[in-house]
Amino acid sequence: MFKNEKPFEIIVLGPPVSGKGTQTELISKTFDVPHISTGVILHDIKSDIANPLAAEVMGYMDKGQLVPTELVNQLVAKRIKKDDCHLGYAMDGYPRTLEQAEFLNKNADVDYVFLISVSDATIIERMSGRRVCPSGHAWHIKYSPTKVEGICDTCGEALFQRDDDKEETVKSRLEIYHRETDSIVKYYEEKGMLIKIDGERHIEEVFQQIVRKMVYDMRSKIGWK
Repeated sequence: MFKNEKPFEIIVLGPPVSGKGTQTELISKTFDVPHISTGVILHDIKSDIANPLAAEVMGYMDKGQLVPTELVNQLVAKRIKKDDCHLGYAMDGYPRTLEQAEFLNKNADVDYVFLISVSDATIIERMSGRRVCPSGHAWHIKYSPTKVEGICDTCGEALFQRDDDKEETVKSRLEIYHRETDSIVKYYEEKGMLIKIDGERHIEEVFQQIVRKMVYDMRSKIGWK
């Protein structure tokens, strides 16, 4: 039926605020496989002082530097071999580079690579429209506006725009995303593995697209029409 014994080795790609993390979590819960995020893996190591890699990882992250690809690759390879991955996993945040994609290809049998496709214009609108208060409550000037402009409905404090959400910063992040990800997208396209998903729809509709693609593929593999 499948090319390996782990029918749900799934990668989810997508730009910032495309909803890839949400979709990966939905896949994880639906198919009862772990949600693997390299960001979470690194944070857990950093927070565990007993971990022999804690100091090294903390050194990179506290300086705002990227953890070396070789180390991230080792951590991912170790994670996907754990017992809870006996049916597979749903992973986002990795691979981030072509080198990582090639490494994963040698150390896993990925079944599906989903690209949550969202236009740059939509990403800019989603991020630049976000507003937060000092207490951390988040709003959006278009999608979830407050009753009184500029004032948090929850605590009554003044809202502000984070530097990371400013349009020029968002554009810079998108440039980095395309520079890093376009080669990965091409890599999986050439392998015939990439499945593009319309990420501009509602969360539930996006997830329905993913499930339909998987069900259609599984049925075709066992000869169902």
